[in-house]
Amino acid sequence: MENEKETKKKLKKAAFKEFSEKGFMKASLRNICKEAGLTTGALYFFFSDKEDLFDSLIEEPLKKLNAAIENHFIEEMSTSKKMAGENLNIAEMAAAQGFEDDKAIARDIVHLLFEYRESFELLLTKAQGTRYENIRDMIVDKVEDHYTGLYVMMKGIESHKKLSKEDKFIIHWMSHDQIEVFIHILLHCKNEKEALNQMEYMIDYIVGGWFGVINSK
Repeated sequence: MENEKETKKKLKKAAFKEFSEKGFMKASLRNICKEAGLTTGALYFFFSDKEDLFDSLIEEPLKKLNAAIENHFIEEMSTSKKMAGENLNIAEMAAAQGFEDDKAIARDIVHLLFEYRESFELLLTKAQGTRYENIRDMIVDKVEDHYTGLYVMMKGIESHKKLSKEDKFIIHWMSHDQIEVFIHILLHCKNEKEALNQMEYMIDYIVGGWFGVINSK
């Protein structure tokens, strides 16, 4: 008799196929069960509804991505605070920090994206109708909040409330642009090797642009 682990595996495999072909909203639980050779009763033994089933396909990769981003933000803020405490100017901060840490985390994220490529493609292109349908904006908001804090500290601005309209615009644009770089690489590069080669240039662009803006006025 098939064990529960194998049954769940069959359901998730069938769900991946159905969601990938039709998207969340048009996907049919009946078709998923038919593909898996199971009854709908078997599905509800493991998953409460269609969205719960969709969650199971992207939950672990997304959790790992969020952890990688959060860890990077903590390290980046700590390093930047230390340099600010040493009274370095913007040019000296850029020289001291270099791009290697940023390239290292970018490589880690690219590896993660391609390790779980099918899950992330599902999340980015087939999630309409789920709580993840605005996932791009959700991640941009997280990045923007972090870079707003960095910007305020590195520019010596009294508080977030003192940011100008122009400051807020450029922080939002750069946060959005950074996320789109990773999404573009995931969706358009053939494999991880090609993605890593492209990312080397992209990080020079992203980090160079960041310090260019910080040093602009």
